[in-house]
Amino acid sequence: MLAQAESVDPSTLIQYGALGVIAALALAAVRVLFQRETRAHDLERQRADRLEDELRRLNTTIQDRYISTLGDATRVMSEVLDYLRRENR
Repeated sequence: MLAQAESVDPSTLIQYGALGVIAALALAAVRVLFQRETRAHDLERQRADRLEDELRRLNTTIQDRYISTLGDATRVMSEVLDYLRRENR
């Protein structure tokens, strides 16, 4: 067994060492890219939540103004109809 270990070509060990270093660098790069994507995803989720809240607020504001305007329009139309009924008598 010791004889086999001594007969291993040193260039083979260097090749595996280089391959190991390359694999380690590749794994490190994948980890960094994954963390970057995860961080970007979290930022986009926060942005989407913020914009959704703003959209809800704007929709509420529009609905409040719409209800107010409809109330005014209904009142005015009621006055117009009352006026027309009085004029037709």
